[in-house]
Parts: sequence; C-alpha cells; structure tokens
Amino acid sequence: MNLKLYKPDIFKENTAEDYLRYALETSNWIESFQVPAEEGKYWHRSPEAEDDEFIHVPFFGERCLYCGAAGLGLYYLRVYDVTGDKKYLDEAVAAADYLIATDEGTSFYEKTRNSEIGGVLKVPGWALGIYNGPTGEGLFYDRLYERVPDEKYVTMIRKIADDLLEVAYEEPAGLRWSDQSDLVADGGFVMYLILAYKRTKEERYLEAAKKAADYIAEGTIELDNGGVRWQLMDLRLLGFGEGDFFPNFAHGTAGIAWMFATLYKESKVERYLDLAKRAVVYLQSIAVGDESGTLIPYLDNPKTGPTWDKYYLSTCHGPVGTTLVFRMLYELTGEQEYLDWIKRLARGIIRAGAPEKNSWGYWASNCQCCGAPGVLEHFVSVYELTGEEEFLEYAKRTADVLVGDSQLLDGKRRWMSAWNRPTPEVVKSFTGFYVGSAGGSSSLLKPYSALENKPFTDIFEYIYFD
Repeated sequence: MNLKLYKPDIFKENTAEDYLRYALETSNWIESFQVPAEEGKYWHRSPEAEDDEFIHVPFFGERCLYCGAAGLGLYYLRVYDVTGDKKYLDEAVAAADYLIATDEGTSFYEKTRNSEIGGVLKVPGWALGIYNGPTGEGLFYDRLYERVPDEKYVTMIRKIADDLLEVAYEEPAGLRWSDQSDLVADGGFVMYLILAYKRTKEERYLEAAKKAADYIAEGTIELDNGGVRWQLMDLRLLGFGEGDFFPNFAHGTAGIAWMFATLYKESKVERYLDLAKRAVVYLQSIAVGDESGTLIPYLDNPKTGPTWDKYYLSTCHGPVGTTLVFRMLYELTGEQEYLDWIKRLARGIIRAGAPEKNSWGYWASNCQCCGAPGVLEHFVSVYELTGEEEFLEYAKRTADVLVGDSQLLDGKRRWMSAWNRPTPEVVKSFTGFYVGSAGGSSSLLKPYSALENKPFTDIFEYIYFD
C-alpha cells in the first residue's frame, strides 16, 4: 500500500504557539458578550441564560472574580502579559473602570446579608466572600496595579479593606463576618487583609487579619494523633449529614491551614505556623495511596470516617488546592517532606485517570474551580517549582484534553460546562474565569508563558508565594 507522505494537522502535537492561538480564539468569543457601560464595561455571563437568572446567586455576580467583570479583567491581564498587545490591557482597565464606577461599598454586605441567597449553593458566607464579593475585585485591582501603577487602584484596595472592617462583627475571640469560616467565606477575608497589608504597608490590616484568624482558631479541634482540623460550617445547609466536614481546600482544613501558614509568613506569629503544620498531620492521616500517587477524600465525619470512595481532583476539593498548604510550608521551612507531598498529590491526579478519564469528582466542568483548567495551572506550577519534566508532560496532556473539549466556530472558541456536579444534564457556556471560557483559555497561557519564559499574572491561589 502506498500512503501519501502528508502529515495532517490532527497528527501534530500542540506547541506553545498553539496554546496562544487557542487562547486568542477564545478572546474572540468572549468579546461577543461585552456590554459597554457609562464607564468601562462588563460581560454577559452566559449566552444560554439571562443575566437576571444570576441575581443573588453566589459565584455568578456581574462584578465578581468567579464569573464576572473582575475575573474577566484578570483574564485580559494574562492575555496582555503574553502578547504585549495593549488592546488587552485596555480591556482589563475597562473592567476596572466599570467596577470602580459602580462600587457599592458597605451596602453590598448589608444587601447580601438581608437577601435570600439563590442558586444551588445557598450559603450566606459564600455570597459575601472573595470569589463573589468586593474583596475579589480588590484582588483584581492588586494584579492590575502591577501592570498599570495608577494609585487609584491602591485607593480601591484600601477602600475595600476598610469597608470590610466596617461591617465586621467584633466577638470576644476576634472578627467574623458570617457563620462560615472556610476560605470561600471568612477565611478568604483573612487572605484579602494580608493582601491589603502587603500592598499598602499599613499594619492595621495585618492586625485585623490576625484578629479574624484568631476567631477561626478558636474553633480548632484537637486530634489524638497530634493533628488539628476545623468544622468551618454546618454542611447541613447543603444537605449533608450531621457532623460532616470537608478536609480539602475551598471549604476545608487544607484551605484554612494555607491561610494560617500565609499569615505566619507576614506576622511571624509561631502559633499560626504550628496550626498549619498540625493541620497537615491530619490531612496526611486520611490520605490514601503511596509515593506514586496520593489523594485525600472529599468528605470526613468524626463518627463514620472519610468517604473512601469519593475524590475530587482539581482546585476546590482536590490536590490542586490542597497542595497549596504543603507548598507554603515547604517555602517557609525548606523541609523536603512537604515537597515530596506536593509531588505525591500531583501524581494522584494522574493515578486517578485524569486528565483523560472522568470520574466522580472530575467531570466535564471545564472550569478552574473543579476541572481541567485548574489541573493545568497546577501541573505547570509544580513543574516551575521542581524543574521536573514529568509535571510538564502532565501539563501538556491536560492541555491536549482541554483543547479537545472546546468548540471552535467561525474563529471563536468556547467551552461548555456542566458546572454543578449533581446536575450533569445542565450544560452551558460561560464567559467567566473560575467557571467559564476565560479560565479555560487563560490556563492554556500558563504553559505558554512557562515554555516561552514570559512574565505571567498569577491567580489568587498562587500570589502569596515568593
């Protein structure tokens, strides 16, 4: 048989330039949904839904970091980083202009506290928190200031911190804002106050961060093995059983341990470092696997134990988020054990069959929070930390799958998302960052920036590392 010596595009491996091209095709799609405002612009969140469907729905606010203008601004910053094309920086500035012009101040907190929370995640603290509320906007201003050193962005960072402190509840143990202390709620406010302190050098923000962390520390649960954990919220709000709690990043012990470790980095209060280390003892005690791959269960309960058959693989409840406390402790102590666990947990994603195989906790979400974009960012970050080609190869595999799951029509690329795991039949495309095509697209720029040695704007989960 005589075959033509022709290599079709489908046979070719993706290159760094391909990752950039795919990202720019996504920018073409997102541009279709921009909404010019009196000052600046925002974006429709989904072509398959009306914007009023998202009123009072946590993570889907018009302004928010998770799915709104702050997240889109962060996305355009990243595109600008790798292209140098000022039109993308202008998009980021337009997002900031809109957010500044429509800033709600303390009324956001009053309104949200007095509203009926909509959607499938009816948790008041999450509606207030960093992924949905003004503090996420402040995080975007902080990143934008790195590229556009206009003092108005520092003014907004300070204003958001001051608004946050004005609406705090002063308790004997410290500061709180809601009845939820996880990273997506009050724990995230500690991280924002640390950011405000680092940017403004005003000690009052660090002192407030310590007071808020002290309130969370008051709920520390001591374990027989010397570890500690936290019951950060009543999961019966979401239909779970009495005593159930999350061990991992977004809503669990791993995220709060990362918070304490980061706070120690700035404050040098030894108690915070000790809490972070002892939380890792707990996480290690429930981990499954070996050096070739380790995972930490999705759920735990003091009476019935962990859910040994359920594992997430990305940021919110998986290794992508949980490794962050190990990385911070490695940075702070230099102890090899923490680096080894970063690699073990990263390999756990591969041992579980990802990125090619879906599973109970790794489904067609195509989002930074729960899916392949978060995994891709993670593998590149581990490669940058260790220099080991193994993790770059994992990143390339993840990028290939992510691109394969996208749709390209008339030069515009997007991802469809079954965002809510319990309802896989509900599939929509979103423009946003933590859920949406902006997150999928910009995660492809992470390996591009690493391979081409270009500076790149990190996202919330990575900005506190040296």
